[in-house]
Amino acid sequence: MSFLEVGMLIQLSGIVGGNTSIAVGARKTVLLQQIVIRVKSRQKLILRNLNYLLNNEAFAIKIEAEPSPGVFIARGGAGDLTPNKVLVNNTTGSELTIFLLISAVNTANNTRTLSRSDSWRLLLQRK
Repeated sequence: MSFLEVGMLIQLSGIVGGNTSIAVGARKTVLLQQIVIRVKSRQKLILRNLNYLLNNEAFAIKIEAEPSPGVFIARGGAGDLTPNKVLVNNTTGSELTIFLLISAVNTANNTRTLSRSDSWRLLLQRK
């Protein structure tokens, strides 16, 4: 896992890693990475860029900010996307602590395998 913040931009990257591939049941989701991010009052957390490679095209990558309703899902196993998706819009009047979750979703009707080399990179902005 790698984390870099410059100004209000946050770069987050990760890889499945480990010693063996991970079997994921039909229509199941597996959490790959979790990080805590603070979002100030009147500030947004925006997913600017997503680059990912999941070697099995049955997998989608899911980016969500809990407890906010912000979710972004990209299908097809690989992509270099510029979603500009607002994951959090803090209108509470106080700072929020968000759990940013990166997961792989098996969209197939049978068990599929995540490779140890499957990876992702996100560029987020607090604005």
